[in-house]
Amino acid sequence: MSGALRRAAPWLPSIAYMTLIWALSSQSALPALPELPLNDKIAHFVEYAILGGLYAYAVLRTWPQLSLLRALAIAALLTSAWGYLDEIHQAFVPGRNSDARDWIADTLGAIVGATIACVAAAKTYRKAGRREGQNNF
Repeated sequence: MSGALRRAAPWLPSIAYMTLIWALSSQSALPALPELPLNDKIAHFVEYAILGGLYAYAVLRTWPQLSLLRALAIAALLTSAWGYLDEIHQAFVPGRNSDARDWIADTLGAIVGATIACVAAAKTYRKAGRREGQNNF
């Protein structure tokens, strides 16, 4: 695998998932979720928790020298920024609207997803006998 492809490979799952989010956000109408309290916010939370985990994986693979806390922060910020852009995008899609509460759910999901990925990475490092700053999977 070439150097450029090796550096890009960890980001491909995030890019693919972001493309899926964008495609769904471009739909004027999505299938209705079951009538449950806060079901829309739960969907946003889960959707962005997944993206946060994918971003954490990419950050840890790309910059193995970063501490897990910094990797978590970068992943959560990137994911939250994508959620913000997605909410702006939805404001221009007929039949959709932009909602700050959705972005809050996105950001909380991002933090939880990135945290889960970083905790899993920390456990992997401990089993392998690596120090925290050596984030090479």
